[in-house]
Amino acid sequence: MNQPNAERTCSPARSWPGAGLYESVVQSWHWRRLRWAVVAASEAAQGHEANGLPPGSMEFKTLFDEVVRKVQVYSTESGDPLDILQARLPALCALERLAYPAPTVPRNKAGLTFGILIVALLGSLGMGALIGFGAGMAHWIARLFG
Repeated sequence: MNQPNAERTCSPARSWPGAGLYESVVQSWHWRRLRWAVVAASEAAQGHEANGLPPGSMEFKTLFDEVVRKVQVYSTESGDPLDILQARLPALCALERLAYPAPTVPRNKAGLTFGILIVALLGSLGMGALIGFGAGMAHWIARLFG
């Protein structure tokens, strides 16, 4: 019993009556700190974006990576899965889009130009046909009554 390395039979966290309340208070404090960190990073990212910094810049990546580290630490401490934390922190997804934007595919504008030309040609031919049909009708009506 007087051995220095003797193992304890009960855990120190559960050995007193208010341990559960204490753990929940500590957990809520950690959750609040995580939310404050995400909000602070989100505000900093909005400031960078307002100053014209393009998405994918190093500042956005640094902010996002810092927040992800804090989320992972919280996830391991609390036992909450990362996907649930991402759902509870929507600003995290916005930071990710700014840090790592989706690659844009260049559009083929030749097809659009070709389509506009075809519509203009067919439209002008159609309008000419309608004008000719109208003139023919006017001529036929004038002969009928004239």
